[in-house]
Amino acid sequence: MKKIVIAVTIFTMLIASSASFAGDIIGRHDLSGQRGMIIVNSVKGNKLAFDAIYSPIRGKLVILTDAFADYDSRTQKAVYSEDRSCPEALKLLFQSNGRVILHEAACAEF
Repeated sequence: MKKIVIAVTIFTMLIASSASFAGDIIGRHDLSGQRGMIIVNSVKGNKLAFDAIYSPIRGKLVILTDAFADYDSRTQKAVYSEDRSCPEALKLLFQSNGRVILHEAACAEF
């Protein structure tokens, strides 16, 4: 009986660990260049809910909470738009090494 419980436990852990490495981006990601972090709260369809804390090149600290971005799971790219005057304020590219490349548009005013 103990062998069955141990086998089921190991099998469950293997399934859970393989699922977390199968391209699942929910969780914390560091920005390239050690400029901050992105926390992905959920992905539903093509909508990605995230929080971002980062320091852009201009030098001021930017904190976005409960933000939503359009997400393409094939390319692992997300685009955050503030309003119609700046349709691609932030572009996020999620890499397989757990880092995110962030590109801030010139029109973005955070």
